[in-house]
Amino acid sequence: MTAVALVLVLASAVCHASWNFLLKRSEHKLAFLGSAGIIGALTLLAPAIVVAAVDGIGATAIAFGLVTASLHGVYGLSLARGYRLGDLSSVYPVSRGVGLTLIPIGAAVFLDEHISTVAVVGIVMIATGVYALHIQPHAIRDIAAPLRVLTQPAGRTALVTGVLIASYSLWDKNALVELSPVVLNQFAMTGHALITTTAAARINPGGVRWEWRSHGWSIVAAGVLIQLAYLLVLLALQTSRVGYIAPSREVGIVFGAALGVLLLGEGFGLWRVWASLAIVAGVIVLAVAP
Repeated sequence: MTAVALVLVLASAVCHASWNFLLKRSEHKLAFLGSAGIIGALTLLAPAIVVAAVDGIGATAIAFGLVTASLHGVYGLSLARGYRLGDLSSVYPVSRGVGLTLIPIGAAVFLDEHISTVAVVGIVMIATGVYALHIQPHAIRDIAAPLRVLTQPAGRTALVTGVLIASYSLWDKNALVELSPVVLNQFAMTGHALITTTAAARINPGGVRWEWRSHGWSIVAAGVLIQLAYLLVLLALQTSRVGYIAPSREVGIVFGAALGVLLLGEGFGLWRVWASLAIVAGVIVLAVAP
């Protein structure tokens, strides 16, 4: 991974952790996420239109963008459904773990990316840390708790979410050949906003109004951060391999956990310290991997 890509990924991780922290403080998660998505879609709409007009955008590029919009929109809906059906501690490690596993494989098969042995070690360290960070092992059986959720609707939704994470990551890497990061990001944010907002308005219209009254400024901040977080990832993808960039984004989980400890008074514990260190170490390994 290039030094520029590493800096972009770390900056993206901070943005990602920050908007997830704001989402965590909300009462109606889907309503908050949909509302923030609208703000994100509007934030860089004008620059995206200007860039598209200057660069030109043909039918092939539009087709790539529409697929991106669909993938991100369905991903947002699947993620929200997973959190509605199950606990964050079960859904998150399964969905992210599946994505982490499939992305390097897909990058090697479909994009002809070479993933070095050193990089594989880093990816395994990150995946292990992500999984461990979301469990509380009081007994041996607790270690497999997130996997047992696979027999439930929440677990199956988490699997679908993981496949979607891998799909949009690989597709967007390929789409950068046709579209600039600003324009591609606009497609992604617009698709995400339209689908999640529609779902939120249908499922809980009162929640949307409540969130705007109670957390209006947080929604605006989260919307800007959502837009910026993924734009930085797309910029990083222009200089490095998706098989390295996508797993490295998980360092944002460590930042998010730190925010929870410092600002929400959440416990951390020795287990989560080791899990966080595994993620950070994995990112460092990916940064130096050939």
